[in-house]
Amino acid sequence: MWLSVKLVRELGVDEGDANAVATWGVVGGIIGARVFHVFDCWTGCTGIPGGYAAHPELIPQIWTGGIAVWGAAIGGVLGGLIVALRRGTVPIGAGADAAAPGISLGFAIGRIGDIINGEHHATACQAPLGICVEFTNPATLGQSPQFPIGDPRYSPDPVHLVVAYDMAWNVLAVIWTLALRGRGLPNGLIFWLWMAWYAIGRFLLGYLRTGDPNYAFNLREDQAIGVLVLCAALPMIVRLWPRGPRSEVAPA
Repeated sequence: MWLSVKLVRELGVDEGDANAVATWGVVGGIIGARVFHVFDCWTGCTGIPGGYAAHPELIPQIWTGGIAVWGAAIGGVLGGLIVALRRGTVPIGAGADAAAPGISLGFAIGRIGDIINGEHHATACQAPLGICVEFTNPATLGQSPQFPIGDPRYSPDPVHLVVAYDMAWNVLAVIWTLALRGRGLPNGLIFWLWMAWYAIGRFLLGYLRTGDPNYAFNLREDQAIGVLVLCAALPMIVRLWPRGPRSEVAPA
């Protein structure tokens, strides 16, 4: 949040308005992350037999775990956008460009907890073709041969530390979205480039993850959403690319 606020403040936006947009972006991200998770696990998920359809009382219990990062991205963007439009003092395109590195940094930091907890099960891994791990703590959510067959955490082999790959992908996004700032690109282009980058990463890394429902064309939810986001981002990138220098107000 602080990074995006800092970048928006550099645009000359009032601190109160910048904080309001960022705060509601966070709120929207939390709500979106939970809604997407509930939808993904409506009929069943690891640890929720029968899914939320059978246990609706679990839906508001976000403190027990269960969020979807795509929901955080989409909900956060929508939450910030709505407040920015209502305030009328935050340039939408340039503000979205400022949000991209901050969101990526937040995603990268969030993956640290996933690594520690062993969250998000993955496919078998063979060194040196990846970061191969086994989670041995009895309380872990991660996979290991030490657990009995039938336990959702059982895996006969080491598995990819796929959340670390996701974290690295987001760290790279922070670097290049910051590097592109101040290069005269049209407002909003950095944001849509970031959306395309994130969508491609989630789509590819989805092939290394297991344990979640599949949807159209045997794609996971994160992959299916990635395809939709990429389809939205590419036309915007093409549309914005030929435009002139960064300017929110057309010359008189």
